[in-house]
Amino acid sequence: MIHSEVDIDHLAKLARIEFDEREREIFSNQLQNIVGYCSKVCEADVENLEPMVHSFSHEDNFWAEDVPEHCEDGVDFLSPNAPEMKEGQIVVPRVL
Repeated sequence: MIHSEVDIDHLAKLARIEFDEREREIFSNQLQNIVGYCSKVCEADVENLEPMVHSFSHEDNFWAEDVPEHCEDGVDFLSPNAPEMKEGQIVVPRVL
């Protein structure tokens, strides 16, 4: 796939950058190399491949079930870390 200078000028306009002639040639060559490298993906034989949702097998990727733990101490356990307590509740700054 070959790109003309019009493509480079259009991309430069979209990116709001300016190229001189030397930079335009450099970036044109780099763009052709990038697009050429990416076009190799189209050449890959994917006829017999199954679609993938994730790179890990779903059969082996189970998370442990979330089970809430009961804390016997409750608020008393948290109160040493709280800046202020009032009537058994932690007082926090108002956020508005």
